[in-house]
Amino acid sequence: MKRFSTFLLASLLVCAGCDQKQSNQESQSPPPGRARETWQFWEAFNEAAVSGVGAEVLKQDAWQQGVETKDVCAVLEDVIATEQARSKAITRLPVLHVDPDATAYAVDFAKARIEATSMLQDISVLLQKQEEITSLPTLGVGLLANLLSHWDDKEDGILWRALLDQGKQTTADLQRLREPARDLEQKIASLRTKAAQLVGEEMAVRVKLAQRFNKEFLPRENYVKAAASSQTQTPLRKEQIIQTIIGQKIGDPPNRWTFDSPQEFVSFKVTAVTNRTSVLTDYFVQTHVKGIPSGREHDFKLRITYGRLYTRWKLVEVKLLP
Repeated sequence: MKRFSTFLLASLLVCAGCDQKQSNQESQSPPPGRARETWQFWEAFNEAAVSGVGAEVLKQDAWQQGVETKDVCAVLEDVIATEQARSKAITRLPVLHVDPDATAYAVDFAKARIEATSMLQDISVLLQKQEEITSLPTLGVGLLANLLSHWDDKEDGILWRALLDQGKQTTADLQRLREPARDLEQKIASLRTKAAQLVGEEMAVRVKLAQRFNKEFLPRENYVKAAASSQTQTPLRKEQIIQTIIGQKIGDPPNRWTFDSPQEFVSFKVTAVTNRTSVLTDYFVQTHVKGIPSGREHDFKLRITYGRLYTRWKLVEVKLLP
């Protein structure tokens, strides 16, 4: 999963380069930018490019057991939303008196981000189609694992072979996914090419700006690191925890209890939070419940365990404590 995350980042974190030549041709004699406005633009552009929790979250370790296709798609939706917001913020930046090479780079960066979100949307659609065909709710994660095993293959068709490996019993049905998989592979190949251009293109723009304004313009990696160091994991709120355990059962008959509704929690207190591993967290809870409509009441001590799935927490276990 970690290598696949690195691949996604290589695809997602592509910037300018694909349209740089065209941008220069369209403005053969651009008015010179001003140092102050250009520096402010560069700062705002890079800060917008790393705002929120986007593709870089896929570098982190994640919980993988019991992860269903819907969980994977939900993570992709989170990343897509962030990347779309970043692109929108970049396109709204003021450009008056900004060096034209800096603005052209930002335009190409935003274009590449939009293309990358389209690729992620296609991945999500393919995973859902695969689940419909195979009727296996965990196939999305299986596909990602198989994609990892084939990623170093030199031939084309990496994604298609991963699909076949994961759905050996439904090979005939999976033929329906052959064309969507081929189209997606072409997008992935295009984005990998642009990722390879990223370092050179960014460096070229930074050199031009430094020469014109006698000032060092920091690489985006500096902003990525600064954003990462300032981010902290926000603990789940009481309301979020309650919502995740609705439908869960604890205890043995005849005293088994099913959490049916948020309204049955008369009191709910988180007494401790423990990070068991980098991707597994325990919430210790004391609660008093009153059944609706039975009126039965109980006090419970619980250990509620969550696995970190990139952008979300996935409920792993609800355990009744003595």
